[in-house]
Amino acid sequence: AYAAARACGVDPAAATAAMCSFPGLAHRQELVGTIDDIRYINDSKATNADATEKALLCYPAIYWIAGGLPKAGGITSLAPHFGRLRHAFLIGRATEEFAATLDGSVPFTRCGDLATALAAASEQARREHVPSAVVLLSPACASYDQFKNFEERGDTFRALVAKLREASPG
Repeated sequence: AYAAARACGVDPAAATAAMCSFPGLAHRQELVGTIDDIRYINDSKATNADATEKALLCYPAIYWIAGGLPKAGGITSLAPHFGRLRHAFLIGRATEEFAATLDGSVPFTRCGDLATALAAASEQARREHVPSAVVLLSPACASYDQFKNFEERGDTFRALVAKLREASPG
């Protein structure tokens, strides 16, 4: 982005300031809150394994909410990054397929829906109190089995995190 701005004649300081102040895009590794030192990241736009891989590379201690309507190829390509996962919380139709892929490599919980998964992930992250913990919604799936679209799924995650924040004693 910086190189493109400079090529268009934008002042270096202005380009840097613009990049540093850019808030990012909704549903794309969007930080929606920090509660008790745990960051909650909405990456609902990650509707396939390739997109989810980008998020997994960003965080060292992940409580991963994954699943929905699975796409061809599943999550087998993510295996090199399973070491970053503290636990997976599986939702939607992909649950059994993802459980089979994770079995023996990553502990997982079959949660069914997003609200249950978020509650379980938050509770486990609080209990384990791991530095740099992240509850990450990066489903690697389409949303159509439970939501109208990825935006509705991400908005639901955001609203659920807001409720967690309100209920948090800190």
